[in-house]
Amino acid sequence: MHQAAEDRLSIPASSILVLLITLVVVTPLAIWRMAQKLASPTAEVISLEDDGERFRGHWKVGKVDFVVEEGIDEPRSTGTFTLSVTLPPREEDETVKVVIGLEAARDGFIEKVLFLDPDGDGICNATICIRSAGSGSYLQIRQYTLSFEGGESEGTWSDLTAIPEHLSAGYIGHDTVERQSEMLVRTFPIHLDGDTNAAPSAGTRSLIWDFHNRRWRPDPRK
Repeated sequence: MHQAAEDRLSIPASSILVLLITLVVVTPLAIWRMAQKLASPTAEVISLEDDGERFRGHWKVGKVDFVVEEGIDEPRSTGTFTLSVTLPPREEDETVKVVIGLEAARDGFIEKVLFLDPDGDGICNATICIRSAGSGSYLQIRQYTLSFEGGESEGTWSDLTAIPEHLSAGYIGHDTVERQSEMLVRTFPIHLDGDTNAAPSAGTRSLIWDFHNRRWRPDPRK
């Protein structure tokens, strides 16, 4: 038994400290610095209807058209939304455009759509922010990532809603998401025990989305 104890791996406390600093400080800072060097194509608003009854928006981002709209004759508090993506004609046939149509569920109403190009390849992601109708006013965040491989287009959905447990202390909704440079920045008020929903007392927390590791991280600027 004594020999087994001696054979156990021993990790110096300094190594653990370096790892923690890397995760908490260095990685978010690297994400922020990288974002400063990137620039998304301009998102031109072709049309935007949000009259309280139904959301529908049409944007042209570079050579790609995006249309996001809530389902027809659905309540705003719940239902579906569709995303239509129209790609430019292919080189082998300049008369044919590729249209991708997708439908997804929503728990709330569409509040905004953000476009950004986190890897600098000239192709923007579409981030759909959906606000719940309840008193918590929570955000559901869905992202559509478009890519081209070997001349073929491919798109994938990601759910950016969840916040890591160690960063969600005091979170009960009322969050916002904004595009700053090529970063997605999420902020929310911090509630302590005893705070009412409308009166948080512990300031705000700011997070940035790590596109590589697919998770929210602390904002190094705060």
